[in-house]
Amino acid sequence: AWMYWEGRSTNITNGGLGWDEQFAFRGHLVVLVNEHTSSDGEAFARGVSELGLGKIVGRRTWGGGIWLSSDNRLVDGGIATAPEIGVYNEHIGLGLKIENMGVVPDVEVDNNPRAAFDGVDMQLERAIEVLKDWLESEPIVLPERGPYADLSLRRGVDDCSL
Repeated sequence: AWMYWEGRSTNITNGGLGWDEQFAFRGHLVVLVNEHTSSDGEAFARGVSELGLGKIVGRRTWGGGIWLSSDNRLVDGGIATAPEIGVYNEHIGLGLKIENMGVVPDVEVDNNPRAAFDGVDMQLERAIEVLKDWLESEPIVLPERGPYADLSLRRGVDDCSL
């Protein structure tokens, strides 16, 4: 279990690290996917979805849940690849139900080609809206620290030696 720790001079509200496991992400997670998301990107999105770690926004992914390897070297220095590394989950099944199906997002958004050409990313804008709404309905609450331990010298102790 992670524990909360706050220094006496810095804390999470004034720029300090303030947490044990200080590099752990503590916010809400939104993952963007589209028809070009494949392989490990699909596995990551599926994991976030299945574990309930965040929301998926965009379009259904490519559908390549059986991975390739590059260990089949040819005489001329080339590589022959073939799908060979599948994953299995008792709850989901072979290929994490990615192969030939892709990952279906929680919020379906298509990018308009003309808007994308003009620099507007409708999927990103929708993901930001989803995140803002989520933060409004479920704000990130920072834990309160407990009282500081009294580490002062006890009466009758002359010094700190053992």
